[in-house]
Amino acid sequence: MKKKSGILMILLSMVITWLVWIFVKPTREISIMTGYSQLLASLALVAFAFVNFISTRHKSLDYFFDGLDKSYIYHKYLSISALILVVVHNITIGIGKDMERATGIRAPKDPYAMFGSFSMFLFIFFIVIAILGKKLNYERWKIIHKFMFIPYAFGIYHYYGSATYPVFSMDPYSVWLDIINCIGIISVIYSIFFYEKISFKYKFKVKKLEIVANGTLEITGSALGKDMEFKPGQFAFLKILDKNNKFVSHPFTISEAPKRGEIQFTIKALGDHTRALLYTLKGGDEFSVSGPHGTFNYKAGIKNQIWIAGGIGVTPLRSFAQDNIPKDFSIDFFYAYNNQEEGAYTDELQSLSRDNLRVHLFNSKEKGFLTVDQICKYVNTKEKIDVYFCGPKPMREGLRKQFQNSKLNVSNFHYEHFQFK
Repeated sequence: MKKKSGILMILLSMVITWLVWIFVKPTREISIMTGYSQLLASLALVAFAFVNFISTRHKSLDYFFDGLDKSYIYHKYLSISALILVVVHNITIGIGKDMERATGIRAPKDPYAMFGSFSMFLFIFFIVIAILGKKLNYERWKIIHKFMFIPYAFGIYHYYGSATYPVFSMDPYSVWLDIINCIGIISVIYSIFFYEKISFKYKFKVKKLEIVANGTLEITGSALGKDMEFKPGQFAFLKILDKNNKFVSHPFTISEAPKRGEIQFTIKALGDHTRALLYTLKGGDEFSVSGPHGTFNYKAGIKNQIWIAGGIGVTPLRSFAQDNIPKDFSIDFFYAYNNQEEGAYTDELQSLSRDNLRVHLFNSKEKGFLTVDQICKYVNTKEKIDVYFCGPKPMREGLRKQFQNSKLNVSNFHYEHFQFK
């Protein structure tokens, strides 16, 4: 039920919007098409309110959507759905006005209508950029995303000016939409103006920097004040406090099991900002952390498990391996990496191998790509198994298909949607 609570909340909000709309009376005579068109606009406002709330990265999202990472999938498709609703509303409202003129209904001029058109065209512009933003780096995508508040503000202004319903009355429809819009507006204001200042409340000082693999930096920080409590496998947003450092907030998995007064991130130089971090961060530098987030937790699974890491995806599974794994668990941990230079923590992981955790290292240069057939050489059971995966998407999808055609009885395939675009 936990995994479905977010979508159920969204659907329930849409149903409530429809139900209260059925019983509201317009302030003037309108056509049926105009009424339905305004219902579509109301549903779009509900969708945008959820989009904006998800952007706050509130901790409740971990519960409602089974992880902040998964909530951003809803964020993406709600944005697209809201845009479709706005476009259809723009088309049908015109049809509705034509119907009114044809039947002799006289409608006053609407000076707020143009703000609705501005809102729609700006949304189209920014959402298209956001969708194409897969080709942009994370920081540029974030900057572009903040401009979404402009068309949203136009849309809200258009709603309160153009609606043919009593928007400020105590009618259930009006009260409901006012609450929805307040959530959306407050969420936007918080995300843009307060999130960076309020959310990063845990401060740390770099006490150790170490290159653990080719282009991979391990950052160990000691707490300056309040320690952050987290579980193995969770991630957090990291921000360097040195104003001269161009690196800004970015999500990373916490790569070490919880230690009092300490936090550790292991970062692969995959983009301009993370690459620059390797050369600019120094011992003694301070950074702040927002989080923790995520529900990637092996203890929530069944006792027979397979862990698979690809490249830098080893970080959450390394923290799992460092944890106090219950003795009745039986786990096979497969770590695949391109070559010896890019294999992080290989010696450490081998030392963590024990009766209930068997570590298997796969140097792809020597053994080829990891396959389920190779996994079956080490795992031979008819009992149900949970798979925990962290690594590149092509590797993940390839292994998922192979598991479906294998003799292994896979109950669940767990992975994080570590994608915030």
